[in-house]
Amino acid sequence: MDQQLEVLWSRLLHLRSSAAALAVAPGALVVAERHSRLVRLDPQTGAPLWEQNVEDCWGTTVVAGDRCLYLSQAGVLHCFDMHNGQRMWSTPRLHLRHYISVSGSIVFLGGWRGYRPLIRVDLANGELLPGQFPGPTSDSSLAWPLPVRLDPERGCTADAILIATAKQAALLLLDARTGVTKGEWSLPAPVRFPDSGIAFSASEDGRVVFLSGRRTVMALHPASGVEILWRHDRDLPSLPPILTGRTLWLAEDTGVTIIDLDRGARTELMRLPAGATREGVPVSGGALFARAGNQVIMVNRAGEITARVRLPARIDRLLPDGRSLVHAIGKGHLTTIDISTTPT
Repeated sequence: MDQQLEVLWSRLLHLRSSAAALAVAPGALVVAERHSRLVRLDPQTGAPLWEQNVEDCWGTTVVAGDRCLYLSQAGVLHCFDMHNGQRMWSTPRLHLRHYISVSGSIVFLGGWRGYRPLIRVDLANGELLPGQFPGPTSDSSLAWPLPVRLDPERGCTADAILIATAKQAALLLLDARTGVTKGEWSLPAPVRFPDSGIAFSASEDGRVVFLSGRRTVMALHPASGVEILWRHDRDLPSLPPILTGRTLWLAEDTGVTIIDLDRGARTELMRLPAGATREGVPVSGGALFARAGNQVIMVNRAGEITARVRLPARIDRLLPDGRSLVHAIGKGHLTTIDISTTPT
């Protein structure tokens, strides 16, 4: 089978900055644009489905089932109906929170750069929930908290949140409703993550993959604990590793390293378009990587570039929608790429 990358559509966001908020879910795409609008787009065509006025476009947005949440840079958390865009509630005075993580019916905010402690908001009405959750110390930032679905048959509450700080060499799994610790694991070094805070990626089998320090790739499964997947011989950038089956993908500034975990074999792809790798996401048949500049390449498990495409603008983030589409945002543009497979 041959892979092809095709630009389906591109939308000008009318921004000089590349930091516009973007959220993706299967069949759903929401982006902030024109400095004061939140817009839901048709993922296949880019056609607007609804829009709402917001304070700014540099906040954070997530899709949570039939709701869309937007936390503006001005500190207002809005909740919109995903179907028609109707504003359901707004909660002000939430400055410098930035992160939004939704676990069941609870919204977690805060921890970014250590500016504010972690707080909880009721998804139904936007009201602040009582209780203090463990958060960053005054000199330690929090990785973007990751919602984790636990197995009720094991006696665990279904909804939990995974916490890691930049200073503590440990992971903490907390019950989303009570704050009770469901698991705590020591690590060789603190979890490594960029200023955006995205530290974790999820594999198909439910494991959470992350960097411990600069060279150690680890995985967590709540039922079995943590394990070391790979120790690299070079410092790795602050990008979440990708695990597909038993294949590990490591994006480096100069290339991509692919590791067969069963055999311990590694393949290095170093002849890439100029510039550092900025982002990587798993797709059917391999992984997509955004290079500094505006190129996206597709790499298979053998370390071969099977397809590439040049986008209208520099790429800062890649977000797959769970099907054959990947959305790329950066430098005032949102572009959607279709990954098609054709018989050889």
